[in-house]
Amino acid sequence: MSEAASILNCKVGKIPFLYLGLSIGGDPRRLAFWEPVLSTIKSKLSGWQSHFLSFGGWLVLLKSVLTSLPIYALSFFKAPSSIISSIKSIFQTKNWGGSEDNRKISWIAWSSICLPKEGRGLGVRQLREFNLALLGKWCWRMLVDRGGFWYRVLVARYDEEAGRLEVGGRSVSSWWREIVKIRDGVAGAVGGWFGERVSKVIGGKSTFLWYDNWLGDIPLCRRFGRLFDLATYKLITVADMCALGWEVGGGAWRWRRVLWTWEEEMLEECRKVLDGVIVQANILDR
Repeated sequence: MSEAASILNCKVGKIPFLYLGLSIGGDPRRLAFWEPVLSTIKSKLSGWQSHFLSFGGWLVLLKSVLTSLPIYALSFFKAPSSIISSIKSIFQTKNWGGSEDNRKISWIAWSSICLPKEGRGLGVRQLREFNLALLGKWCWRMLVDRGGFWYRVLVARYDEEAGRLEVGGRSVSSWWREIVKIRDGVAGAVGGWFGERVSKVIGGKSTFLWYDNWLGDIPLCRRFGRLFDLATYKLITVADMCALGWEVGGGAWRWRRVLWTWEEEMLEECRKVLDGVIVQANILDR
């Protein structure tokens, strides 16, 4: 390695290393991974130690540091609870004019300080929710920026089915594991808030009938799970299904076997849900 570095005129590095301000190759679940973030916050605030700032001045400073220094790391990695507590502790101490050696009384609960101003709070961001919201932006980008190079890398790594990136096996990165938890509402991801608040409005030909959340609160593959299991056309779009005809006697419904009576009743219910849907090929799905 030393000979190769000498020929290439570069130095031998080690993992983890910093690239564009992010730690590459480290484990974000470990406390040591976040030590540079904590050190940067402490050094930024320690420079104001000797200045006589009012309570309002400290509040402006703390908000500025909170929304600038850790935001880059929090937008890529989920911070452990201990790191969130450590950052919160730094801000609580500084907010009341204290320091690590001279802690002062916190006269107001931190949860009250984090309330919006119209709720009689001070509008300081909740770090845990802020972290999840920043990670949720990746779920949003997966829906609206599928032409990006970063998305094509994920498709090559984890595969794509029905316009949806697969979860992957055991060898997935910790970053992707947390993104999937937010997207799919896996236990421990605060109730799947992202998926419950995102739906598709159809128009053209890019919405999948079964997989996409476009009609109601949940995808049809979950609402009519039995029909989905028996359906021959699973990767079919709404436009193609409509063209084949999903009314009684239409050619859209193809099954792996003859439906039982109760399954026929479920199909009738599904038809009623689809009744009135109008596909407009000249309007893009959004």
